[in-house]
Amino acid sequence: MSEVRSSGAPCWVQGDPGGTVVVFTHGFYDDHSTFDVLTPSFVAAGYRVVTWNLPGHGVNPSGAGDFTLAGAARDVVRLVDESGARQAVLVGHSLGAYISQEAAIQSPHRVLALVVIGGTSLVHRPAAVPMAALRASVPLVRLMPSWLLRRRAATHGTRTAGAAAHTREVARHVTKEALAGMWSAFADAIRHIDPRRRLHVPTLVCRGEHDRNGIIPTAAPRWARRHANIRYRVIPGAGHLAHRDNPAGTAEALLSFLSTVSGRDQGL
Repeated sequence: MSEVRSSGAPCWVQGDPGGTVVVFTHGFYDDHSTFDVLTPSFVAAGYRVVTWNLPGHGVNPSGAGDFTLAGAARDVVRLVDESGARQAVLVGHSLGAYISQEAAIQSPHRVLALVVIGGTSLVHRPAAVPMAALRASVPLVRLMPSWLLRRRAATHGTRTAGAAAHTREVARHVTKEALAGMWSAFADAIRHIDPRRRLHVPTLVCRGEHDRNGIIPTAAPRWARRHANIRYRVIPGAGHLAHRDNPAGTAEALLSFLSTVSGRDQGL
């Protein structure tokens, strides 16, 4: 794996230089290494894998102060540009699922396919009660001590010891200020969802079998049922951090979906 200093955040690239590009984007309290359990399967399948750190995350966090979902989505498209690809597959987990989705909405011609892990729709507004709960969570995140936020991420987001250990390790590099600011920006983006927007790329929506975060258990399958171009998979035995709880099951779901996507841009 080689680290590349892009015009924005550093990214890590591995796999066939001529393969279809897959850009992975992580979620809150995580970093690019979260996908280390998936990338060998993608590299073996001939893909070129790009991972990167969101602002405020990773060993050298910075730049979270002006975070927006739309700005992070532009960073994803910039990574596609810098890879030299005309199109790429976007895979996002949790916050990364919304960032990848936003990139696909903004620039559908640059996105071959989209994979959402542990996320919900950016084109359908949540109901009033969950929206009120999300708004109320913003001041709560600012009030809760960092140790409690990190512990909750590890215990409530995972089902296996290995996934929990990963979260505890990477979460300690994320400051309380970075998390609170990014959570506020995320909540603001959900609050201002425009239902006139459309998602036109082939999409896989998947979640862990035991993921109980917010409205994901009900909203994710409902979203998939509304659209012919969206497929839905449940990852057995997994929590919110589905790809760390069940790497093999997640890799199988993603690669099986991508094998059915027509028009794979092999010439990139």
